[in-house]
Amino acid sequence: MFVSVAASVSISHNNSDYSHRGAKMTDDLLVREDGHVATFIINRPEKRNALNPEIHAGMVRHIDRMSEEGSVRCLVIRGAGDLAFSAGDDLRRAPGDPGPQPTPDKPVELQWPHRKTVQSIFDAPFPVIAMIDGYCVGGGLALATECDLRIATDRAQLGIPPSRLGIIYDFERIQVFVDLVGPAFTKELFCSGLRVDARRALDMGLVNKVVAPDDLESEVYSLADEFAYNAPLSVRGHKRIINTLVSRRFEGAALTAEDIAG
Repeated sequence: MFVSVAASVSISHNNSDYSHRGAKMTDDLLVREDGHVATFIINRPEKRNALNPEIHAGMVRHIDRMSEEGSVRCLVIRGAGDLAFSAGDDLRRAPGDPGPQPTPDKPVELQWPHRKTVQSIFDAPFPVIAMIDGYCVGGGLALATECDLRIATDRAQLGIPPSRLGIIYDFERIQVFVDLVGPAFTKELFCSGLRVDARRALDMGLVNKVVAPDDLESEVYSLADEFAYNAPLSVRGHKRIINTLVSRRFEGAALTAEDIAG
């Protein structure tokens, strides 16, 4: 008899309900596991869910734990509220530390804070879905593109603005976009810095599906339910094979920002 995992999945809108088996969580990353479906909530709505080191560390820790335990069969990543999935990385520095200052002639190579996070997502033995509502830009979009699927609302705005900030992304991050949307659209996104709406993102291949805001949660968790119901070894094997075929990890690519700009 078929028993849908969805029957046991109850996703609360109250962020205070999100925890893992009573474990203490940071306020910035909330985690919940319902049956075989887990959820990460980036919980900084006052900062448009900007990503910080604590969030990245928490994601890595919990993905690694879930991968080892074997109970989770699908992970959903979402932002708190409806204003943003994530507006990118929190680039604030300590008072008195301005950090490297880009100029039009001397861009700064981004010291990528996502590396361990995206590697954990890439290696996870289960599908990871980005649930996108509102703004999904910069590091937020980079995080979403590392997920296996992206489902967005029709009011979502997606963009990657490094050229406006004097930043150059590394080979691995740009290769992800080339794999998804091809070189021409990647150049448009990176070199213009302009945001695209969800429909244009769908046409590009940047997202898998666009739905009305009221339908987002049911659409995402229905798909998560399907993943969770299927044979986990088969799902894991297909993800691993597809990731291998994509071959997007450029180890040893050593060009610096100065090499590229000069």
